Formats: sequence, structure tokens, C-alpha cells
Amino acid sequence: MSEDETRRAVEGYFTSWTANRVDDAEKWLAPDLHFAGPNATYSTAAEFHPALVRFAAMTKSATIIELVVSGDRAAMLYDCELGPFGVVRISSFFRVAGGKITWYETFFDPTKLAPR
Repeated sequence: MSEDETRRAVEGYFTSWTANRVDDAEKWLAPDLHFAGPNATYSTAAEFHPALVRFAAMTKSATIIELVVSGDRAAMLYDCELGPFGVVRISSFFRVAGGKITWYETFFDPTKLAPR
């Protein structure tokens, strides 16, 4: 897996879901995707789908602060403006194989998503 392929998959996924184009975003996910986040873990892209739909719908904008790619791995730090919650700083880590994201872990302060 080249770094260009890894970067293309991660940026393609990010650009799609942050524009609320979930179908396009899912094209970058492997069927056997492993996802872990502050509030949930999923073992397949199909299991992850409802969470992706909800998060994409809340997203008003997102700006990448840094994207580091090394072989089949990538790390991204970004600011995400989420509906009524404001801007949340998020870090995500990816592994890519065959042009698809196979492993995806994301970290942010879940208290930022609490009702105000």
C-alpha cells in the first residue's frame, strides 16, 4: 500500500462524510471495518452505518489541522463544527488496505456532545 493510496482513501472518506455524502464516504470503507470511538465500537461497515449517518448530519463544517501518512497508516487531527455543540477537536487514526479503510479509531471529549 503506497502512501498516496492511503492518503487518497482517508481524504476521500473525510471529504465525503463531512459534506454529508454518506454513500460516497462508505465507498472508502472495507466491509470488515473495525471502528472504535468514545461511545461505541463496530465490527463491520454495516454496523457503523447508522452512527456515520447521524454524525455526518450533525456536521456543519470540518477543517483538517494535520494529516500524517506513513505506509498504510494515517493520523488526522481536525476541528469539527457539530450542530448545537460547537467546534470539537477530534483525532482519528486509520489503516488502509486495497484502497479501503479497514481500521478506524477516533478520539474526542464526549462531554462536548452533552446537552447544554
